[in-house]
Amino acid sequence: MTKVKKKLAGFLTVALVAFLSLGILSGCSGGKNDEKVLTIAFPSTITTLDISDGDAATMLKEVGGVVETLVNVDSNFNLTPSLAVSWERVSETAWVFNLREGVTFHDGSDFNADAVKWCFDRQIAEDKSFSSYTKITSVDVLDTYKVQLNTSTPTGEVPEALTNVAACIIAKSSVDDQGKFIKPVGTGYFQYEDFDVSTGNSKFVTFDDYWNGKPDSSITERDILSMPDSSTRSLAVQNGEVDIATDVPFSDLATLKDNKEVKVEQFNTARTYFNTFNTQKDYLSNVEVRRGLLCAIDYDEMVNGALLGVGSVPNGIFMEDVPWNNPDVASYSYNAEKAKELFDSAGFVDSDGDGMREYKGEEVKLNIVTGSRRPGNALIAQAMQGYFASVGVDAEVNVLEGTALSSAQSEGTYDLYISSAATGYVPSASYYLSQYYESTSKNAQYAGYSNGKLDTLIDQCRGLISSEEKYEVSRQAQVLAQDDAVVTTLANYGAVFAMNPKITGFSYSAAVHDFIVPYTVDIEG
Repeated sequence: MTKVKKKLAGFLTVALVAFLSLGILSGCSGGKNDEKVLTIAFPSTITTLDISDGDAATMLKEVGGVVETLVNVDSNFNLTPSLAVSWERVSETAWVFNLREGVTFHDGSDFNADAVKWCFDRQIAEDKSFSSYTKITSVDVLDTYKVQLNTSTPTGEVPEALTNVAACIIAKSSVDDQGKFIKPVGTGYFQYEDFDVSTGNSKFVTFDDYWNGKPDSSITERDILSMPDSSTRSLAVQNGEVDIATDVPFSDLATLKDNKEVKVEQFNTARTYFNTFNTQKDYLSNVEVRRGLLCAIDYDEMVNGALLGVGSVPNGIFMEDVPWNNPDVASYSYNAEKAKELFDSAGFVDSDGDGMREYKGEEVKLNIVTGSRRPGNALIAQAMQGYFASVGVDAEVNVLEGTALSSAQSEGTYDLYISSAATGYVPSASYYLSQYYESTSKNAQYAGYSNGKLDTLIDQCRGLISSEEKYEVSRQAQVLAQDDAVVTTLANYGAVFAMNPKITGFSYSAAVHDFIVPYTVDIEG
């Protein structure tokens, strides 16, 4: 047995022991009407099931089917009703939502305006980012099934913001009398059964009183295993320990596709690989240096080589499928000679003849920082290291985890930060522009980036209601952002799912936060 397999065996033994008490039987066989367990590998470490935690909220809504939002977004990035049936902007800073009647929480209590107010009041108090992206500061109950959401500034995108997983609705019984979180009590088609904080593994069972009817599926239990390591997820699905896994190592694709016990599905996504330059570094404050570095990257080779064709070459900031993408934004393309010209004009030259460039006589070693959760992050970083070396720029790659990665970004101890981020699960152009380019955003502040004209366009876009007007303003903003060359798209992200070949009813929408397991999923046989 190889070291990797020994590692997996140890992991699975621990997981099995942890789950024996939960009665887990992955991929149980039987007839259409037999009860079955669906086991899913989730690509993150889950330490809590509180929706105030982003990973937890994503898992609970999109993989567990436990919680829901007032508004959803379909595969074409259109808003659709969910727990709210309609909405209307009644003033520059107020929206009224009409709620769905006849919905019951998992504890038997009614979903109504009081429940929404309690939940959002808690989110406003507990999660500072909630008010930041929704702009919601308070909730007024107008009737049993009608609420008014008040915002701090004029915004035409409250419905869009409420598709975010952090806007999921939970019942008051989710916390104790002291306000301490106990368990997620939602309205979804699955309900909480158990959670092992030591492993991050969860167990959910079907909710018979789901408002949208009983799913046409024999799955009665979903067991979600926390597996942050991509190789572990890959081996787990190959060994039949999980039924669905995502973000498996690209290097495993050939092996997975040759395995008759595994089905591989690839999808285009609204997620992209982002590059962020730290402009607080002297040489990176020079836009010509930044543009030169971007011209040194062979994007086609990187996608087809380093990423093994999983993804695509970007055209602008956003993926082509989102309706607010500006196809006329001039994308950076590979041109090594142009890169050298830009470097030379910026004074970024090899002054000592060692083959590597210096800035103002000082040696430069580009610190490329990224995380390992997404298998493509490190592959892109390593490819970029080689591209930069070919034009005389020394670079090192640091793959960091958890707090170390967050600290590097917040403390500015990086030169170039590579991340992958969704750009479509909230159907809002201003949302993503504000997250990455607005001067008040964390990302821009960490990068030392500010553009007053861009801020004005983002704010203008956020205040509009008409989609076409929003998109037009957004497209103007994208031109400015691309020209500044601080935050740019390196590649469009491709999702890879490895699963039990008996899985049916699986579908993927790019308009989701990470990945979704629909309630139509079943296991044949």
